[in-house]
Amino acid sequence: MLKHVPFSDEAVLVEFGKRIENLRLSNNWTQAELANMAGVGKSTIEHIEKGRSTQFLNMLKVLRAFGLVNQFVNIIPKPSPSPMELLAQSRNEQIRKPKRASKRKKQSQLYQREPFNSSEFTPANVLAEPKPKWVWDEDK
Repeated sequence: MLKHVPFSDEAVLVEFGKRIENLRLSNNWTQAELANMAGVGKSTIEHIEKGRSTQFLNMLKVLRAFGLVNQFVNIIPKPSPSPMELLAQSRNEQIRKPKRASKRKKQSQLYQREPFNSSEFTPANVLAEPKPKWVWDEDK
């Protein structure tokens, strides 16, 4: 399978170098001034502007001097989460959903006792013998 490539790698470097040179000149900077701002050597700027290969880090420093790093980084889109990551994220959100709190009972309702019924404690009830406890197989 053949890919259609509009520019060769060398042609892209030459075009990029021309654009860097035009940008430098529009800012009225010399190659030495740009090199100083970027923290690279003057020969690196010469190489870039002539379309020669240079280290990526040096190219990044030059782009930073022009204030173009954010635009350069945004050339490649951020990766989107995979379907498995989305599934895990949705499960985590379902687990983390706050549950509705039940109404709290008032403190007075928690410890409220039934009123004292004096009829349950008659002398006959108190002195009577307690009923024996039921035992298994007692009725046989």
